[in-house]
Amino acid sequence: MDRLGAVCLAVVRGTWPQLVTLAGFLVAVGLRFPGWFVALSIAVTGAVVWHIGHRIEPGGASARHAPMLGAVLVGSGLASIVLTLKWWLVEKQMQLPSGSLLYLAGHAEATTNPSLAWSSVLTQWSSCLVFLAIAAIWAIRSGRVD
Repeated sequence: MDRLGAVCLAVVRGTWPQLVTLAGFLVAVGLRFPGWFVALSIAVTGAVVWHIGHRIEPGGASARHAPMLGAVLVGSGLASIVLTLKWWLVEKQMQLPSGSLLYLAGHAEATTNPSLAWSSVLTQWSSCLVFLAIAAIWAIRSGRVD
């Protein structure tokens, strides 16, 4: 159990900005996206944290070996979080249920502004998928750097 605690402490110390970004991303995605995408995001985030934790030596080197990739992960995560919260606020101002713009894009008759719905879908899905891909690349890269 001491080894697990040491690994957890090393992961938190070495990658706390990325972990905070991943947690914020999961909260933002949970506000708007369908359950299957939230589950996929949790699975990817869990795999990333597990991979980093599995590769890290207690008290040793961590993802700080790839600071640029860590910065890209944090930057893309923050952009995705801001975009998700922006559309969540748009839905609240229009008095729509959370995530409704994600569903309305395919049903133009259900909304007075179909371009708003399509814009929301394309930007939301692409930004979140890009962030998840960067998170996976960050985990793989961090595991390979010695």
